[in-house]
Amino acid sequence: MTKRQPPVDGLCEECGFNYGTGDLQGTVTLLVRQAAETAMALTKAAAGPDPDVVRLRPEPDVWSAIEYACHVRDVLEVQRLRIAQCLAEDRPMYAPMDRTGRVKEAKYEDQNPVEVAAALMRFAREFGAAARVLTPAELGRLGLYNYPVRAPRTLSWIVRHTAHEIQHHRHDLISILAEVEPPIVPAPRPVEDGTDQEATAPEGVTS
Repeated sequence: MTKRQPPVDGLCEECGFNYGTGDLQGTVTLLVRQAAETAMALTKAAAGPDPDVVRLRPEPDVWSAIEYACHVRDVLEVQRLRIAQCLAEDRPMYAPMDRTGRVKEAKYEDQNPVEVAAALMRFAREFGAAARVLTPAELGRLGLYNYPVRAPRTLSWIVRHTAHEIQHHRHDLISILAEVEPPIVPAPRPVEDGTDQEATAPEGVTS
């Protein structure tokens, strides 16, 4: 994961997300678009000259691109289920996601990038569909959220926090790929056959 824990309110200076701006529809549209960009960055890297570049960690304590993509995929699924739980229950207590435990338990580093990208996009669309139809009253419903500290959170906050997760980890994934992907080295210019006749002609001989 990133070394510094991202904020859960206000402006995130690292990725630029602001919890205090944007309406619901615009926030959801941004979420779906950035989920698509995350999926595309992953599959493009996996289709490159070194497919395993998506599994490289730039540092031991920083996730690889595939690990971030798996995390984003799982966040989208879990948050959609939390929306449903909050609509069905009065002040629900959300079960912890165990974001760090999932990395090893689900073997994120071994997962197929194409399958991860497809699932990420599917869950983004499903989350977006669930979030777009929430009424103002429903957006104000509360549930007990565990991350980063246990606190009551509205569904409106959950939608914005999910959008921040996607934007922040899109930034993480693209930055990591830029760091670990092998540089593109231009092919050497072909060596022409023969020699420069003008330069090698014997003295006094003209062409």
